[in-house]
Formats: sequence, C-alpha cells, structure tokens
Amino acid sequence: MVSKVEIHIALVVQEGMKDNLQKLVNDHKTFLLDNYVVSTEGTAEYLHEKTEITVSKAVSSGQEGGDINIANMVLEGDIDVAIFLLNPIRYFPHCQDAYALMRVCNFKNIPLAMNMKTADLILTSISRGS
Repeated sequence: MVSKVEIHIALVVQEGMKDNLQKLVNDHKTFLLDNYVVSTEGTAEYLHEKTEITVSKAVSSGQEGGDINIANMVLEGDIDVAIFLLNPIRYFPHCQDAYALMRVCNFKNIPLAMNMKTADLILTSISRGS
C-alpha cells in the first residue's frame, strides 16, 4: 500500500479578507484537514473559531513578522503551496513582508494564490491529485 504524501499549505490573509478565507477553507475543509496547514496566529485562531480547523503550525502575526516566518519556511522547503489573500483596497505597514513572501515563492517555484479564484483552482487541482 502506498502512503499519502502530506502537502504543506500556508494560509495567510490580510485584514478585510478573513471572510473570504473562511469560505475557501469551508469549501476545501476535508482536503485541508488531511494535510499540514501553516498560518499566522491571528488567522489560525480565526479559522479555528469559524471553521473548527486547527492549523498544524501557527507563526507570529503578520505585524510581528509572520509573513517573513512563512517566507523562511518556503526557502527551507517546508511549504508546498501558499495562499495569501491580499486586501486589494488597503495598504498595510508590513506590505514589504508580503512582497518578500511573494518573491520567495516565485524564486522557489511554489504555487502562490493571491485571490479566491486562484486559491480555489490550486486547492481543487491538488486535492484531485492526492
């Protein structure tokens, strides 16, 4: 019997986009429960409260360097897919950290979704392949 490979998925969201992430997680809940999910502390708490999902690993909040922590995990090969729902309306003081995460994903050729449609397409695609 061949064992299933666990996929490491980073879920990151900016303020104002958490409801979107909640919908995405609910739409892909079974798949996410079967894999390793990394998120920032605030997002992890929100997801647990709203979707009953417990993330596998929570890093600092975005304001405290959480985006950089996840970027480091990408560099170390610990993330297979990143979903970073950006708020297209608001600028945040730690946007440079978000930009660093985007650049690292591009450098390491890690699929990165920054909007709901792309996130849904990626999660649907990899869930069918697992």
